[in-house]
Order: sequence, then structure tokens, then C-alpha cells
Amino acid sequence: MSVKSSIQYLNLKANLWHECLEDSYDFLRKSWQGHWLGMPAVLNECLRFLNLQENKLSDAAKHMLGAAESVALEIEKQTQSLPNFTEPKYHNRLHFADALTSMSIQLAILVELEKKENLDWMACALLTCIAHDFVHPGKVNRFESEIEKQSVHFLKPILSFHSVPDKWQKIIEAAIVRSDFSIVHQNHANVSGKSFKWDLNWFCVLLNEADVIASASSKYGPELGESLAQEWRLIDFPLHATVASLEGRKTFLKQLIFSSPASFVLGLNERISDEIRSIQ
Repeated sequence: MSVKSSIQYLNLKANLWHECLEDSYDFLRKSWQGHWLGMPAVLNECLRFLNLQENKLSDAAKHMLGAAESVALEIEKQTQSLPNFTEPKYHNRLHFADALTSMSIQLAILVELEKKENLDWMACALLTCIAHDFVHPGKVNRFESEIEKQSVHFLKPILSFHSVPDKWQKIIEAAIVRSDFSIVHQNHANVSGKSFKWDLNWFCVLLNEADVIASASSKYGPELGESLAQEWRLIDFPLHATVASLEGRKTFLKQLIFSSPASFVLGLNERISDEIRSIQ
């Protein structure tokens, strides 16, 4: 379903979904270390990959993607205003790009499995994903969804400016609030034993998964764990001392849950089990 990229990003070959995902992560890291692609360009590549062409979209989807573009631009603008680009060590533009890439792969797999597109939900997914950590301060929640609610607060004016319908605003805001890591197990419990359908509960699961798929990768996860340790060290959060250790890595992996049909195609649970065994 995807269109080939001229920049070797999100290129699917022979339905090798996991290879496409990890090759895309690799591309993002090379860009991060050299000439950063930029969040607007990452978003555009995701739109290309998913064939979200404007002439196919409803007005609601157009409004949501317009808001997503504004968020992408604002993320880059805010970073440029920071002294020496001092964005958080983990919750930075690379994390946003990882999550958006993961979500795009998930959506493409769902389209392949269901043999149909739900363009409104797909547009909503890209917007929610790029905004789920909007203006993240590089700190940890003192109470449930504290930082997530702040992201919603900063996002609301953009949603209003782009006339995102109330129905979709409520879905976006609820999903971001429920992206707090402490709520993830409950989100998965809400869909346990149920077939996938486009509703808020499954949408929250997709967002939760997109948020951590890169960290679950045996190739890229350990480095991301070190980035999180550096972020937490700056605020003297106690877990900074152990999160990047082998034991901390194993503990993190054991906490992860993947429930979506897309995660099964990617073989994430099996890959995580293999890595846990390799650490023991």
C-alpha cells in the first residue's frame, strides 16, 4: 500500500514489516546525528507511506492533519528557542519521530489485515501520536497523567484553530491522558479478549504501543534506556541509577504488553521474550 520514499525511510519490501520499522529507526538516528530531517518532513513521509492523499480525506481528517502539521512545526520552533537546543534527553524530537513512525507501521498493517482504510481514525492517530508528549518538560508525573494533561492544555488551541470537530477532540484528549505509563495495563485490559475495532479503547492501546515500540527493540532500546537515565539524572529521579542497567532493562521489558493485531504481525511479544532470555 505504501509509496516508495526517495529518502530511504518507511520503505516496505515484501511485507517485511519489522525490517521496514527498524530500517526507519536507523534512518532517523543517522538523521538525528547529522542533518535532522525535521518533524514536518517526518510527518509528510508518514502521510506518503499511508497514502493519505488530500483528495481522499473527509473535512474532519483534513482538519486533523492540518493540526498535526502545526504541532510538527511548533515542536521544531520550540526546540530552536531553547538554549543550545537543550530538549529532554529522551522525550525529544527523536522520540516523537520514533512514535510517529511506529504508529504509521501499525496503521499500515491494520489496513493490510482489514483490507480497508479508516481515514478519519488514521488521521486522528497521526495527530494524537505527534502530540502525545507535546511540550514535555523532561520530568516525571507527580500524579496520574500530570504531564499528559499539560500536553492536552498546549494542544487545545491548535485543535480549535484548525476546527477539529468536538468528537475527535474528545478522543484525542482522552487518548493522550491515558498514555500515562501507569495506565497502560488497564488500557490493555479494556480490550482483552475482544476483536480489534476502531474505538477509544483500542485507539489507546495503539498509542501506548507506538510510544514504546522503539524502546522494546533489542537494537535501539538499550540506547533509549540510557537516554532516559540521562533525562532522569537531571531531575535526580531515583530510577536513573538502574533504568539503563541489564536488570533495569529486563524489568522494563517484563512490564510491556502488546495486544494489537499489528503487534502480532511485528512479532513483538516473541522478540521481547527472546531478549529477556538473553539477559538471564
